Amino acid sequence: MEQAIDPQTARCMQILAVIGDLWTLAIVMTLQPGPLRFNALHRAIPKANAVTLTNRLRRLEEAGIVGHDKETAAGKGSTYALTDFGRRLLPIVDTIREVALDLERSGDFPHRTT
Repeated sequence: MEQAIDPQTARCMQILAVIGDLWTLAIVMTLQPGPLRFNALHRAIPKANAVTLTNRLRRLEEAGIVGHDKETAAGKGSTYALTDFGRRLLPIVDTIREVALDLERSGDFPHRTT
């Protein structure tokens, strides 16, 4: 018999399922200062291939975290930006960044086991 998960834990798990992967965190961190066009975003996250980046952006759009303005005022292509909901996630992202930097500085950064 499965034990029921309380609603708060379930909601946290839903959010982590969306933002809890490497490329998603990289996208949110990169869009923190403001909107970017796809190529600028791709250059800022060079280890993500274009297909992965496109797929993650779509997923973040569907989750309401990233907005996609299909044409800029200057007519120079589309841009991606954090939505109001996406900006609400920034304190979480900032905390992850701070912990990672602290661990790196201390030399206690955990090693991957896989």
